[in-house]
Amino acid sequence: MIKTNKKLQADVIEEFGGDIQSTICMEECSELIQAISKMKRGKDYRDNLSEEIADVIIAITQLRIIYGITDNEINNWILKKQARQKMLLEDRREEQYESID
Repeated sequence: MIKTNKKLQADVIEEFGGDIQSTICMEECSELIQAISKMKRGKDYRDNLSEEIADVIIAITQLRIIYGITDNEINNWILKKQARQKMLLEDRREEQYESID
């Protein structure tokens, strides 16, 4: 399980401000995109990718605090999104079997 120190993140927000930390989250997401791109090009940037994922997880923790997003709200969306993924996967598998016939 991945854990972040929510008290520390709240202190960071209090010190630097929610607006700045929201902007930093955007920047961290951009750095994650770059790390993924490097991996897709076959470069061995696994450590960098892990670091950028960690940065984004921390930034998302801060966003949740800044905007008051609850675990329940996120879990509800996760359930909806995963149900959609499951349907897409089932549809795709059905199409593959139909094309074999």
